[in-house]
Formats: sequence, structure tokens, C-alpha cells
Amino acid sequence: MCKREFVPVTPDDPAACSEFRRLMVPYSRELDEHGLPPLSPEMLEKWIASILRLQGAGEPARHLELCTRDGQTVGFLYGKVDLPHHRGYIRPGWGYVMEFYVLPELRRQGHGRAMVQRLEEHFLADGVRDLYLTADPVTGKPFWEAMGYVPTGEVSPENGQEIFVKQLTAP
Repeated sequence: MCKREFVPVTPDDPAACSEFRRLMVPYSRELDEHGLPPLSPEMLEKWIASILRLQGAGEPARHLELCTRDGQTVGFLYGKVDLPHHRGYIRPGWGYVMEFYVLPELRRQGHGRAMVQRLEEHFLADGVRDLYLTADPVTGKPFWEAMGYVPTGEVSPENGQEIFVKQLTAP
């Protein structure tokens, strides 16, 4: 049986930050291939830097973690609780699955399901029951529907992708 671990990505862990940075490149390419406007290397770097800068910045309800299996990186999960002062499309008090990625060669092995469960546990610990996300129409939509997320018919004004929701029940 494989040993799966979750490693928080924080500013005081340069190795985890470097690994997250490395994974963001193929993640960004996959988003580009599935319809989002391509990011320049400079914009990708700004995006990565902004995510890393917010970790440990006084908002405890942010969760950025790497998932590993037997020491090999599988992917990452990133979610936060929307607060009224956040910018962009938000639902205050809701959990927002911001970014989620499993390396293509490691998909369909239960890692994504374990990562979703991990993120949902974080949200439950934060006192959040209502979650939302936007899903890549190619790989995201079928995955998130299999995880119990329901399409709302709404489209995010930020990325043009459909919004999915799920309500968690306390354990």
C-alpha cells in the first residue's frame, strides 16, 4: 500500500515552494489547452508569487498543500474561505477550491479523491459547510461531478468556467 502524505506549502519551506512552482507550469499549460487564455511566463510567475505570498499571511483559512505518494509528488490542492474583504467573485463564508492538480500520469489512482477529502476536512475544521469551485470543462467537470459537486448553471465572470457547489455534512 502506498504512503500518501500532505505537505503544507509555506514561505518557511523553500523546498515545498519550489515543488509547487514546478507543478504550476504543467497545470497552467493544461488550463491553456482547455480554453483559458495562455499566460506569459511573466504572468505565470506573478500568479505563483501571489499564491505563495498569501500563505501564512494572517488568514488561517487558506490551505495550500502538496500531495505525495511514497515521497513522489502527486499534485497540489489550494482552497480558502471567502471573506468579505477578498477581491473578485466571492461568496463570503463559503469554501472556495481555488486550484487543484494531479499529474496526468498519476490520475485515476485515488489521489484526487484523497486530496478532495483532505481539502473538505480543512473546510469542515474551518466551520464551512458550503463549497464552490469553477471546473475545467475537459478534465475538471467529470472529476468534480464524481466528487459530488453539482453544476449551478452559473459562469464565473473571472474565468468563464461553470461554477459547481457542494454542501458538506459534519462527520
